[in-house]
Amino acid sequence: MKKGFSLLFTLIFVMIMAVVGVMILEFSTSSVKHTARSFMDTKAELALRAATEYAIMALQGHDYTHGRINKINLHFPEFDAEVRFHYFTPKCANTDKYCTYEDTNDTNMTSLIYVTVESKNKSFKVRKVRVTLQNP
Repeated sequence: MKKGFSLLFTLIFVMIMAVVGVMILEFSTSSVKHTARSFMDTKAELALRAATEYAIMALQGHDYTHGRINKINLHFPEFDAEVRFHYFTPKCANTDKYCTYEDTNDTNMTSLIYVTVESKNKSFKVRKVRVTLQNP
């Protein structure tokens, strides 16, 4: 009777330890995924800032006598960024979708900048969007 009870107790103990081991492994896996997603989210935020600053520098260095900048595509190692511009100016045609007619001194060539950053990695899909208003 003692040998049978010891065997049963050992089997139950081994099964409990196996369940605890599986739970620890699942928790560890989810923790690693969360850390990776957090890292990708931070990298996407930095790419978003870089694309926004690049767009502002492009606006400041652009010669508007040759036309306006409407769109910029940027490629980072892990992200693609698209920058679109919308202008507020008195020199705007009604059919132009990239500008709005505004006839004030404060809004001459003020631009609304839409920045979208998306990850190239399909397993960690990250998409960030920023909108900012810039004066020339």
